[in-house]
Amino acid sequence: MTGKHTIAQVLAQLGENWPEVSSPETEVMLALIRLNDIVLDSTRKLLAGIGLTPAGFEVLVTLRAQPAPRRMTPTELYRAVLITSGGMTKVLKQLEAEGCIIRLENEQDARSRFVQMTAEGAARAELAMRAVGDHDKTILSRALSKAQVAQLARMLLGTLAKLEAD
Repeated sequence: MTGKHTIAQVLAQLGENWPEVSSPETEVMLALIRLNDIVLDSTRKLLAGIGLTPAGFEVLVTLRAQPAPRRMTPTELYRAVLITSGGMTKVLKQLEAEGCIIRLENEQDARSRFVQMTAEGAARAELAMRAVGDHDKTILSRALSKAQVAQLARMLLGTLAKLEAD
């Protein structure tokens, strides 16, 4: 993230010039935000090389994780991914144009159509997931041991489980 202050610089400025907001909680949240920025920026570039946007990747991975025939309604997809409903429509149109998904009639609800992954979509999802997984390992291995990664995963997933239960 060339040109940006490091998180250490940001936290030092907070501590020096606004000490009443400087806390371990603030440090954690600002660090998570910066980590998110770093990972999303580099992942976006990686996915572009595969011909996917982050939203398209998220949709394909969500469909690939479903049991055969790997299909969901748009509403189910919308609830499973972090995309607005308008954004979802745009992503689905793009993935359909690229042959990654097809739209099928929903016999239980004529107002909705199923979104089903094609063989091309599955192949693209698997290629992208391998690339992103390798990328994630590379990023984390630069800073953490495997044991630390596992510990961090437990802590973050435990935190999210408690917060999502609220």
